[in-house]
Amino acid sequence: MSLVQIYLEAVTHQVITNEELAFVAGNQDQFDRTERKLTARLEQLISLGNISVGSR
Repeated sequence: MSLVQIYLEAVTHQVITNEELAFVAGNQDQFDRTERKLTARLEQLISLGNISVGSR
């Protein structure tokens, strides 16, 4: 699983799973600068309600 894959799936389906969130949270310390920006964008989309947490 990669952050880019998670991001694309979340944006496409407008849903992110709990497992994907766990992956993002558990690996943040290993992300490079670009991945951190992608994580921030994902967080923003979730906060705005554009992406829901649930199952696909």
